[in-house]
Amino acid sequence: MVSPMTNDGSPQTSGGPAAAPDLKSLGTEARGLIRRALKAALATTGSAQEPAVAGWPANALVTVAAAGDGSPILLLSTLAHHTGNILADSRASLLIDATEGFANPQAGPRVSVTGRLARTDDPALARRFLARHPAAKMYAGFGDFAFYRMEIERLHYIGGFARARWIERADAVFDGAAEIAGAEEDILAHMNGDHGAAVSLYAQRLLKLRAKRVELIAVDPEGFDLRSGRTVSRVDFPTPAKTLDQIRAAFVALAQQARASI
Repeated sequence: MVSPMTNDGSPQTSGGPAAAPDLKSLGTEARGLIRRALKAALATTGSAQEPAVAGWPANALVTVAAAGDGSPILLLSTLAHHTGNILADSRASLLIDATEGFANPQAGPRVSVTGRLARTDDPALARRFLARHPAAKMYAGFGDFAFYRMEIERLHYIGGFARARWIERADAVFDGAAEIAGAEEDILAHMNGDHGAAVSLYAQRLLKLRAKRVELIAVDPEGFDLRSGRTVSRVDFPTPAKTLDQIRAAFVALAQQARASI
């Protein structure tokens, strides 16, 4: 199923006060924003490299991708002031804004991701980032560039009016993504090579895309990403999958759903 972000108020019990929020559910919603994001506002603390602003908040626009567990991935240059800030103090925050299209942005969803950024040489994370931002391949190999992964500590998620909550790491990060992450490249090669018709159906029937060429570029326990030209779109699984058998079942179920809509 394709799961759009809800933007209504807090759920109400019948005739009673607002129901207590399910932090696992809110964590899933917030993680969905991270998984769909192409860009974010990065906040760091000014370092001694620029004495006039040392200790002051600093903001920068960055492009992002997500690891299988939902942790943000960035590609940064040491020539950028925000990278120097991170090297001096790894604490950072990313604001992901999904309020586009809302008449009142305050009614739309957004999430602030707080954690520590550390350089990573994991080729799987580099592949995920470059699949999402192929133009970055032109400079990703330059000596001053490196990939960074955020170790999430907590999220501040706002799903709309009266839906603001802090979400701690246990509910913010998807636990149990390792098996699928380890098999991701094989899954992508299999789906794109042997099941291209199903991949096209996902795009045409589930996402309503008019695309001649569609490619699966990422898969994780909660869904997958498709590229059509310059457009990157996401499809969520009906239920999260932690094993390869569950991934296969999820792809089959979505294919059946897509065919049924013809």
